[in-house]
Amino acid sequence: MVIMTPETEHPVKAFGWAARDSSGHLSPFNFSRRHEIVGEVTEVGSKVKKVKVGDKVGVGGVVGACHDCRKCDNDLEIYCPKSIFTYGDIYHDGTVTYGGYSDSMVASKRYIIHFPDNMPLAAGAPLLCAGITVYSPLKYFGLAEPGMHIGIVGFGGLGHMGVKFAKAFGAKVTD
Repeated sequence: MVIMTPETEHPVKAFGWAARDSSGHLSPFNFSRRHEIVGEVTEVGSKVKKVKVGDKVGVGGVVGACHDCRKCDNDLEIYCPKSIFTYGDIYHDGTVTYGGYSDSMVASKRYIIHFPDNMPLAAGAPLLCAGITVYSPLKYFGLAEPGMHIGIVGFGGLGHMGVKFAKAFGAKVTD
């Protein structure tokens, strides 16, 4: 699917469908985002040690950035003026990013998530948006501790992921 050097492309195997995929457009190109993208690595760059050919991987909303500005230096690439989004953006070589509708995708190693070999690809897609949306605040606010009591309001796309993560962290969950 996705990975590593701007010189290589990887076939897309699956993608998630999020509510935002059918709500408006953030680009001049008329297509849906499909930003929860998973696939298998077909080629890696010479400096890549994180994954190898055949690994299952995923990519969220960003595939590249300048890595040379203050935003990038502070791990805030999403705000980099030269960030390249997974969908509706333009790579440095002028080609368009088409999100999960792509036959293949190129992404910097920094934005690749490596999945375990025994994980079905389709199971990884929801982790790349809904999953990180709830995982990040649970970790950031110190709620990922065993024995914590956590209440999850709502059991939709985000709520059910929050319950799964909280239980995996050993929390007592009220849903």
